Amino acid sequence: MKNTENRAKQIYVALLRGINVGGHAVIKMSDLKKMFEQLGFSDVSTYIQTGNVIFSSNEKNKDRLAALIEKKFKSITRYEVKVFLLTNDRLKKAASRNPFEPEKRDKEQRCHLMFLSGKPDAEHIKSLMNLKGEEYRFHVHDDVLYYAYDNKFAGNRRNIDFEKVLGAKGTSRSWKVINKLIKLSAPQK
Repeated sequence: MKNTENRAKQIYVALLRGINVGGHAVIKMSDLKKMFEQLGFSDVSTYIQTGNVIFSSNEKNKDRLAALIEKKFKSITRYEVKVFLLTNDRLKKAASRNPFEPEKRDKEQRCHLMFLSGKPDAEHIKSLMNLKGEEYRFHVHDDVLYYAYDNKFAGNRRNIDFEKVLGAKGTSRSWKVINKLIKLSAPQK
């Protein structure tokens, strides 16, 4: 019976935007894990302190799940956060579209993916592309921003408010974190 139950469940990766960054929306990962378990999710685990939660649920409606998580998070911490829910397939698809060859160029650059609340329009993308230069390289595909910068700029690069420039909420994860989340959310065989 349990095997049938597990097959019906979907594995999700929840990316919580802006928690535990700069002292904002601070929550221990053990408390975050407990919160997800209180919501009735199973197989809950967290990865690093920046709000990455892997869990299983029978619920297929991602918008409903995200709203439920956001509401629960606010009731516990009093902070509003945006939750991005992704499946393993969605993460792999986003990773496969990365134009910056992060595996090949890992020693010379840092690469990030920012999942956005919607696909930016042409004007917003044009505004972003106007910010390109030696320091930053950008690519947008659907609702994912890919950006990379040379390691020599790691400590002193411009801060760009990507959300403002693109007109969409978003949450970024490094290439290494994305790869780890893909492995952690892979269905068990």
